[in-house]
Amino acid sequence: MFRFLHTGDLHLDSPFVGISTDVPPAIGAILRDSTLTAWRRVVDLALEERVDFFLVAGDAFENSNRTLQGQVHFRDGLRRLADAGIPSFVVTGNHDHESGRIPAVTWPELAHRFSTSRVEAMPVVRDGQEIARIYGIGYRVRDVKDNLAARFSKDADAPFAVGLLHANVGGDLSAGNYAPCTLDDLRRSGMDYWALGHIHRHQVLSAERPTAVYCGNPQGRDPGETEPRGCYLVTVKDSGEILPEFKAVDEVRWQLLSVAIAGITTEEGIADAVTGAVDQARSTAERSVVARVTLTGRGPMHRELLQPGTLNGILQVSRENLGSASPFAWVESLRNATRPEMDIEARRQADDFLGGVLRLFATTRADLLASDAGGAGGGTADAAEGRAGGLDRVLDDLYANTRARSPLRAHRPHGADLVAVLDAAEALVVDRLADEG
Repeated sequence: MFRFLHTGDLHLDSPFVGISTDVPPAIGAILRDSTLTAWRRVVDLALEERVDFFLVAGDAFENSNRTLQGQVHFRDGLRRLADAGIPSFVVTGNHDHESGRIPAVTWPELAHRFSTSRVEAMPVVRDGQEIARIYGIGYRVRDVKDNLAARFSKDADAPFAVGLLHANVGGDLSAGNYAPCTLDDLRRSGMDYWALGHIHRHQVLSAERPTAVYCGNPQGRDPGETEPRGCYLVTVKDSGEILPEFKAVDEVRWQLLSVAIAGITTEEGIADAVTGAVDQARSTAERSVVARVTLTGRGPMHRELLQPGTLNGILQVSRENLGSASPFAWVESLRNATRPEMDIEARRQADDFLGGVLRLFATTRADLLASDAGGAGGGTADAAEGRAGGLDRVLDDLYANTRARSPLRAHRPHGADLVAVLDAAEALVVDRLADEG
């Protein structure tokens, strides 16, 4: 059995979005150093678990023109590993490609940087015996459009082959299409494990051989990176079974929170609700959080929230309520997406256009529920199923539209999911058509 750690997308020189002039200095310092702290935790984990080798799948730095601070912190982490006898293997990516300015620092002998011109193979030896062979290639320039995965091929005598690559597998639209390839390309290589970088969401693309894993980034840096962030600790059993285990190491976690105003009648009540939601998010995350909060729903405070200064006042009180405890909780911003109070059922009975639209929503919802339950038999059930089928035909046209196909991501709702979409559509229609008065 042996184990290794798979990380990447450290972006050590990158800023943390959300640092503004009103952030307390102590919190600002933690945010500024969060990527460095996460990197230290990744190295700490590798040392604690006594892994046999360590992989960095590209974009260790935010820019090709790397800062000296970032280079030194990265090098020092690799040196700690080397001092413990753990070899490390690094490839570059589209952010830290080799054509930029790179301050000269001395790397430890056990840290290997892969070539950018060809796929290299490096053995990992334990107690005089090769336990794995690492194959890798880095980026010489940013815009690598070649299928680098197609260049990988496992040697017949390799005991366990690892492909180390920064690439977009399957055309993921969340990131640039660098070194594009497919899962089939990964399979044809003969690798046993693919240590992938570039996509910031940690995920196991393929559990079967080859096991293909995106490690994600160790520290989320903006509101688009809200999930737990970390790296993978991978165990390879004597039987050949590969067990990748995600380990969260992020210092601070972004949170996108919604707070409903229904039933709240004072500004202080809203501030208390915001405080409670953010405090709960901190407790759940078990670490510091930066929250972007949106006020939602219908309630008596809607009009008051539209008055100048009201939203900012609630924001400031919420921040004061959360205090300076450690781990901290910081409300980055407070946004208003509320609507005025309305009795939807009463409005549905009105003899006007909006009332008619709301009645149509109610009928369609009932038809979907009846159709999903198999109906009760007879003409009424047949009519309901027919009307539900009409909605299906509308969706057929939508999902057949080439312009709509990409944003829809082929996820077509059915049953309860479709009812939820209908509910959201009804709320949107009410927001657009109701009299704001």
